[in-house]
Amino acid sequence: MTILRSAGHVTSIIGGVTALLYLWLRYFSPNSPVSIWVGILSFLCLSAGLYLLLSGEVPRRWRTPHRLLRWNALLGILGAAHAVLWGSITLLMSTSSIRTQGLVTALFEVGVVVQAGIHLALVGHLVSFRVRPVKSLAISGYFVLVAIILIIQNISSTIGTLLAPLLWVGLLPILYLSDWLQEVISQKLSETLALLTITVVILGIAWGVVPSHFLETLPPLFKSLSFVLMAVVLLHSGWIVVLLLLRLVSFGKGEGQSLELLTEFLARQQSSTSPQMIIDITKETLKKLPPVAGSLILLRATPEETLSTSNISNAAIRETLRRLLSERSGTEAYIEFIASLQKHHKMLPDISVILAQRPLFRLSGALLNQTLSVAVVSISPDGFEEKDIELIKTLTEQTAIFLENLDRRSYQEQLLTARKEIDFLRETREALMPPPPPILKKVDFHVHFEQYDRTIGGDYYQIHESPDGSVVDFWLSDSAGSGIAAAYQMAQARAALNTLWLQELEAEEMLFRLNDALKRVFHKNNFLAATLLRFDLRRKEYILFRAGNPEIFYWNPLVDEVDVLRPSGIVLGSTSSQIIKKILTPEKGRLMPGSLFLFFSDGFSEAANLSGEMFGVERLLSVFKAHVHATPSEIAEAIVQEVRTFVGDTSLGDDGTLLVVRYLG
Repeated sequence: MTILRSAGHVTSIIGGVTALLYLWLRYFSPNSPVSIWVGILSFLCLSAGLYLLLSGEVPRRWRTPHRLLRWNALLGILGAAHAVLWGSITLLMSTSSIRTQGLVTALFEVGVVVQAGIHLALVGHLVSFRVRPVKSLAISGYFVLVAIILIIQNISSTIGTLLAPLLWVGLLPILYLSDWLQEVISQKLSETLALLTITVVILGIAWGVVPSHFLETLPPLFKSLSFVLMAVVLLHSGWIVVLLLLRLVSFGKGEGQSLELLTEFLARQQSSTSPQMIIDITKETLKKLPPVAGSLILLRATPEETLSTSNISNAAIRETLRRLLSERSGTEAYIEFIASLQKHHKMLPDISVILAQRPLFRLSGALLNQTLSVAVVSISPDGFEEKDIELIKTLTEQTAIFLENLDRRSYQEQLLTARKEIDFLRETREALMPPPPPILKKVDFHVHFEQYDRTIGGDYYQIHESPDGSVVDFWLSDSAGSGIAAAYQMAQARAALNTLWLQELEAEEMLFRLNDALKRVFHKNNFLAATLLRFDLRRKEYILFRAGNPEIFYWNPLVDEVDVLRPSGIVLGSTSSQIIKKILTPEKGRLMPGSLFLFFSDGFSEAANLSGEMFGVERLLSVFKAHVHATPSEIAEAIVQEVRTFVGDTSLGDDGTLLVVRYLG
């Protein structure tokens, strides 16, 4: 006992210190990969330390199943309160400070780590009730399995995800060795079921609902522990099912057969990957019950989506049961006992039938867009006892739970995939941002770029100066589509552009070669709209090409007039350069001190207000004319302000880029 107490103290202290270290790392180094390992170490040490402390510090009389379950439920309530408090703080907290945000989310994670550690310690003592060597081996083995999968998960998330189901399959020996369930079945069944149900519901809300509603992406340590947290919830759910089944069947031989059947049922359902597989397993399990002759199971949504399985050979019985289930369809769960089918048709046999219905609570789509309906027929008249009816009801309920969990897992996987894609798009956006513009002595310019969806879009701009400083190119392009497709096109165009600029080609030749390069890699529906304005500072000339982008505004300082330049052109990457040569026409002119150019992407000209009216080129031109004597930054600011006033509470609806260039001479 002294050794256990000492080991528990040491391990718990290590867990507490590493938890504080995790908070420190998340505050001072939010993106440090070391912090995840520190957090996992804290979780493992706290779990093992608290288990040992309970063994060494708390007398056995205080570690009865009833008291452990009460502590377990109370801990779940405290954890849910902690999650709600944390969520409320995140709503009030400013997101400008990365450190503060990291510390607040880390406080939530540490709270979950402590809560999950205590839950595992309590679970260990519940299972070790009437301890035997095999129980100690099972508990120790499960803790080792948790540690191994957590380590692998953070080395390779793909392998860790594949191994995660082992945590859930590993619960089966824990369920089988939970002898305390047989004790409470005859003493405090209602209280035990209530405590377990409260714990499951609260843990599901605290760990599954609250974080996804308050954060766009799950905190790193919470994400790493998600498989363990799900295992804790599944274990409590399994205890509920076992208790219900123990209540329904008699002890002795019948009890052993039911437990064996339940263990096999749970084991097979844990590995189910589709609704059809879940229904088939339930059908096969029902057929193994002594009084059951066959069953019909329907998973109903729209008629074309209804799944059906049956092992009833008599077509008349099967169709009668299908009709009865359809007549009783609704949004309420029910179970009905029919003494004889003959009252529905005299040609049908005199056998009993159990009808059950359970609507599924879905995370995706409509809330109640599917209903599980089950009809079970007996082998003889009056073939079902009361316990058989309850057992079939329990199996039906458990089947519905597995169907809901399958939807939940699919929904979580979709969320994880979406979050990964958003992270990828954000990183791609940052990688594709143009290099810092050069400092030009004879040219003043300003760029305003406004992103639409905060991840990635099709707009790209770049300002390139030749090595000798005699030529300056101003580039603006817009890729077709959005998301990954736009990122791909933008990346290809960016790489080709920077390669061609190194060759110091004529502007027209550069566009033709860019088109050839893009046409080789673009899909047939991809294209690139572009504007290229080149200043030849040595000759004091400009040349302008417009390949599918909106028109360009030019203010001539000699006559104090604004011209709208619309040189003909066609988008790049979708047709051959021979065709483009026939259409693409340059706009050339002399550069005079004060010459002013404005070109823009269609995000600004096509920005619409709440009534659907577009801002349009004419309004842009009007604002430009009113500010031609201002600086490029002032002109851009004036245009942006006018567009925002026009659209009101709506966004641009697309990426928007403004490029204002003035030649100083």
